[in-house]
Amino acid sequence: MMAFAMTTQLMADDIVPKVTIHLRNGQTLEGVIMSRTEQQVLLSTLDGIDYTIAMSDIDHIDHAARKKNYDTAKFRGFIDVGYSLGVGEPRNDFWLIETSFGYAITPRAYIGAGIGLHSFKPILKSYPQRTDKAQPEENDPNWRYPFIPIYAEGRYSFKNESQNTPWLSLKVGATFINHKGFYTSPSIGYHFKSNQYFSFNVGAGYALHTAHYKLWCTGDTPGAIPDKSGSSYLDKSAMFHNFFLKAGVEF
Repeated sequence: MMAFAMTTQLMADDIVPKVTIHLRNGQTLEGVIMSRTEQQVLLSTLDGIDYTIAMSDIDHIDHAARKKNYDTAKFRGFIDVGYSLGVGEPRNDFWLIETSFGYAITPRAYIGAGIGLHSFKPILKSYPQRTDKAQPEENDPNWRYPFIPIYAEGRYSFKNESQNTPWLSLKVGATFINHKGFYTSPSIGYHFKSNQYFSFNVGAGYALHTAHYKLWCTGDTPGAIPDKSGSSYLDKSAMFHNFFLKAGVEF
């Protein structure tokens, strides 16, 4: 025999596993088991109704596994896109795509590794002028290929990620593909819980790259290096500073 009464909707629906109860009369009920004895089951549905169901009326119970439960799931994956503005001299702006994959060592602490793609656009007026021209001309570092940093990441959320929460992140690594240099990026942001498949993140931060570029000069300049084009250049090392905004998904 079944009895029911109206109750408030479950507050913990996002983290409590759901079940489907199949009755002997062919009906089904979906919800969360609040208590269970040898004689009966107390089921709360998503509509806010409590059913007290006799065990003799139940054929079987299906326990639905959640795709994602931030309390227990260890794997994390992040994909972010954003835009970064350069500061200082020389400087570059760039679009960014960044990934990170790893494990949650606690529901708040994450450690992983990833790879990014930073499509640099030089701000020419911030670079020193080339000296191989009769008339002064801005030097173009000609970033033909994107920077591709590879990094380790540590991340800490102030609350369990089953909730909306602020977070902090630090990436440290280097660029090995197309350009070579050190890379690091601290950032802050906010995690918006969504559903059992994915959630959303927004963030802001600072990025530091080191790299080399060619400053074109006359061939008799001390330290000048001949180029296969017939011109000469100085190999300049620089630190590029950027501030960025980004948004992405977590799964």
